[in-house]
Amino acid sequence: MIRLLFRTLALVCFAIAVMFVVVDATRSIGVSELVFTPFAESFELAAPQLLESFRAWFAQNAPEFVTGGMLATALGLPTFAVFAGFAFVFYVIGRKPRLRGLQRLKR
Repeated sequence: MIRLLFRTLALVCFAIAVMFVVVDATRSIGVSELVFTPFAESFELAAPQLLESFRAWFAQNAPEFVTGGMLATALGLPTFAVFAGFAFVFYVIGRKPRLRGLQRLKR
């Protein structure tokens, strides 16, 4: 049951990543140069109050190098890359374990 949940989350994240690839490709064709939507911009459009709460929470609870460098880098990544990464992580968590050693022979 849990594997199904993680596989479903991976599918949803992958679908969102594909959606943002199409949006970015359309924008790129429109302006005749490569354009990517930063994750911070997408996050701010979807939930502006949540983004500010997230930044405030990180400022209080995380070390300075996380809030200054790593968070800014993560929020600057293209949105499709962030959701593709989430999809990959959820897929790896939800995949069936590979049979090893003598377990393969029993089948």
